[in-house]
Amino acid sequence: MNNKLDLAQDKFSESIGKLAESFGLNKFTAQLYAVLYLSDKPLSLDELVERLKASKGNISLNIRELENWGAVKNIWVKGSRKDFYEVDHDIKKVVSNKLRLSVEKRVNEVSRMINEFKSIVESASGELTDEEKKIAKVYKERLKKIEELSALASKALAIAEKFF
Repeated sequence: MNNKLDLAQDKFSESIGKLAESFGLNKFTAQLYAVLYLSDKPLSLDELVERLKASKGNISLNIRELENWGAVKNIWVKGSRKDFYEVDHDIKKVVSNKLRLSVEKRVNEVSRMINEFKSIVESASGELTDEEKKIAKVYKERLKKIEELSALASKALAIAEKFF
């Protein structure tokens, strides 16, 4: 490829990586997506290793992450036994999938934490003094607010998915 095209691809990949990182996403995963996004054909792991100057293991690990997002799929290329990958060029869909997965993961983590916390407080309820019962009541009230926020996040996600 022309050196200027290589430079353009490198700049694009680096910029996408920095942008993703600013949103708390893995920089390298985003750079990998960017390289595949610009490619006019599916790329093999070996081509990605060469292009990104990274290990095959690192490329493979990050490809799996992109597959989990629904951003990349494995493509069969006639006459080759290698794995080839291409991206879903629908950026809205890819971003929507990633946001949905992230929000669902966080909501599930919060739900597990709340259930564990409730279980501990409930298991102690028979052993509490009057003062401790007041504290437990405050805990439950505050947990309820976190549950409401979690439910709101789930509703917001459902609404956002309608727009993507």
